[in-house]
Amino acid sequence: MPILLTVLTALYPVLAYFGLQYTSPSIVAGLLMVLLIVRFVLSKPKAPQANHVKFLFLAVIILLSFSLFTGSEFGIRFYPVAVSLIFFCVFAYSIVFPPTVIERLARLTKSSFSPAGVQYTRKVTYAWCIFFILNGAISFYTCLFSDMETWTLYNGLISYILMGILGASEWLIRQTIKHKH
Repeated sequence: MPILLTVLTALYPVLAYFGLQYTSPSIVAGLLMVLLIVRFVLSKPKAPQANHVKFLFLAVIILLSFSLFTGSEFGIRFYPVAVSLIFFCVFAYSIVFPPTVIERLARLTKSSFSPAGVQYTRKVTYAWCIFFILNGAISFYTCLFSDMETWTLYNGLISYILMGILGASEWLIRQTIKHKH
């Protein structure tokens, strides 16, 4: 069930698009709120560093509440902007107050790191910060100035492809660096 909920959450833009084709923004917002609440309750984060997940959940519920009560689709459409902004904040915060998010993730599989390894994870964290800023800006633009089809195409497909390209590129670079050292 949690995997299905994760997939449905990732498909948020597509669900929003089709929902808005057939019903009002208030109903779509209500249904999306139920989906997100169920996902949050079933996969409730327990680690202290998961506070950003709680903050993201709260921000999205506020956005969806706006659409629920006003009948406007803008709260629904701003979800990807909120996600990018919050992830940027989390990653940027970890640069100022290390260890970085990427270093923490890397330490899940390898506990000891050389200073060069820590520096590399810091650079990767910067790259993700840049990605989240650019992605958020494009998402913001699609919210305000694009039709629903363009919004869905970017936020429901293109942004995921770009994330995949960044992740795959980083993996390839990391493999090259590992072979050199």
